[in-house]
Amino acid sequence: MTSVLGATITAGTLSSAGTVTNLLNGTITSVLGATITAGTLSSAGTVTNLLNGTITSVLGATITAGTLSSAGTVTNLLDGTITSVLGATITAGTLSSVTSISQRSFIEQATTGITTADALTPLPANTTSVLGTYSYFIVNTGANPVNTQVEISADGTNYFVDTTGNNPLPAGSVDVLVPSRFLKYTRLAYQSSTPGSASTLNVIFDAQGT
Repeated sequence: MTSVLGATITAGTLSSAGTVTNLLNGTITSVLGATITAGTLSSAGTVTNLLNGTITSVLGATITAGTLSSAGTVTNLLDGTITSVLGATITAGTLSSVTSISQRSFIEQATTGITTADALTPLPANTTSVLGTYSYFIVNTGANPVNTQVEISADGTNYFVDTTGNNPLPAGSVDVLVPSRFLKYTRLAYQSSTPGSASTLNVIFDAQGT
């Protein structure tokens, strides 16, 4: 079937107590603006290779409130290749099994008005075990230079210095620290570069999930 343009399949029912095999066992090169509404495929036996071929383009298709019910086996629902799905809408469907969904979610945590001291002081650690990319954005909003470093830990107690900033970071300057090693916990530590000369910092932790 080389082309289905603007086709409408409404409230259709395919019922079988036996076997439905290779309903579309070939190639559909284009499905444009097709609408499949409230269709039902019911089987007490086996449904095999519902689409055992290749769909190279699905443009603007709408599948609404469809139901696939089976008391037997559903095999190779799409045993082929879909190279492009543009503007497709699937409404009120059911996905009964998900192995993995990957979404690179964004996380941001800001700590502002931090006052530095002579002693090296860490911010609370970030749990980075499920993060893929993360960094610390540092703004020296005070009047004196500061030193910064990123520390990492596997147990949350013992920390290792992973990366140091562009120390000393001058007043009014910005720096970004990106850890080079991966461990479960990561934190930023800071201190005044000159003893007795405190400054203030704003720190933003940005991260993406895996």
